[in-house]
Amino acid sequence: MLKNVLALFYVALAWGSAFVLIKLNEETMGPLVIQAGRCTIGFLALLIISIVLKRDLKGHAKYWFAWLVFAVLGISFLWVMVGFGQEYITAGLATVMVTVSPLVTFIITVFILRTEKFSVLGVIGLILGVAGLVLVVGIHNILGGSSILIGALLIISGFSVFAINGIIAPRLASNTDPLASSTYYTGFATVILWVIAFIVEDPFKTHMTETNVVAEIVMGVFSFASGFVVYYWLLNRAGAFFSSMTFYLIPIVGIVGGFIVFREKITVSQVGGILIVFVGVYLINRAKFKKG
Repeated sequence: MLKNVLALFYVALAWGSAFVLIKLNEETMGPLVIQAGRCTIGFLALLIISIVLKRDLKGHAKYWFAWLVFAVLGISFLWVMVGFGQEYITAGLATVMVTVSPLVTFIITVFILRTEKFSVLGVIGLILGVAGLVLVVGIHNILGGSSILIGALLIISGFSVFAINGIIAPRLASNTDPLASSTYYTGFATVILWVIAFIVEDPFKTHMTETNVVAEIVMGVFSFASGFVVYYWLLNRAGAFFSSMTFYLIPIVGIVGGFIVFREKITVSQVGGILIVFVGVYLINRAKFKKG
C-alpha cells in the first residue's frame, strides 16, 4: 500500500509541477518552443525506455493513424492551449482546469453518445463542477472579460479536446501497449509542435538560460516520461479508482508550487471553488468509485 501511495504522489508531483515549470520558462521563452522542447525530450526518454524494456515498437507501427489522432487531440492541441493560456493565468489556477476533462467526458458519454447511464447525481455533479470553475476563474473576471478569462478558456478548450481524445482512444487502438503507444504519438506530437513553433514563433531566436534548459529536461524526463510510466505502473497495480485520485492532487501541487516559486495569491472563493469542483467530479464518477 505504501508503494501505491508514494507512486500516487509521485505522479501528481510530476504532472502538477509541469505547469509551474511552463510558467517559469515563459518569462524568457515562447510557449510553443517550450512545449515542442519538452515533447522532444519526453519522446526521446520514452523511446529509450521502450527499447530497454524491449517493447514491440515495430508491431505497433500499423496503428499509425491512431497515433496521429492521439498526437493532435491528446498532446498537440492541449499543450498549445496550455502554453498560451498560462501567459494569462497563474500556474496554480491552470492546474485546476485539469478537472474540466471528467466534466466534458460526462456530457459527451451521457448526453451525446449515450454510452453511460443518466443519473441525477451526475447532473448535480456537472452543475457543481461548472459552478466551482466559475468561482475559481472569478465572476468579476468573467463579466469583465479579463485576460484571466481568456487564459482559462484556452486551457479549458485544451482539456475539453483531451477528454474527447480519451473517448476516441479505446475505439481506435484497443489492447495496445501503453508505453509503445505513447512513444509513437509523442513522436508525432513532437513533429507537429515544432512545425507550429516555426510557423508562429522563431525558435532560432530563442535565448535559453541554464534555468530554461534544466526546466525543459525536467519537464520532458520527470514530468512527462517518468510520470507516464509510473502512472501506468500504478494503474496496473492499484486499479483505475485509486489511480484517479492523482487528478485531485494535481491542482494542489500546482497551487502550492505556484505559491512557492511565484508567490501566487489564491483567494478564499477560489479555494471554495476548487473544493466544489472536487465534489462535482466525485459525484460524476461516483458509480465508478464504488466499483473501485
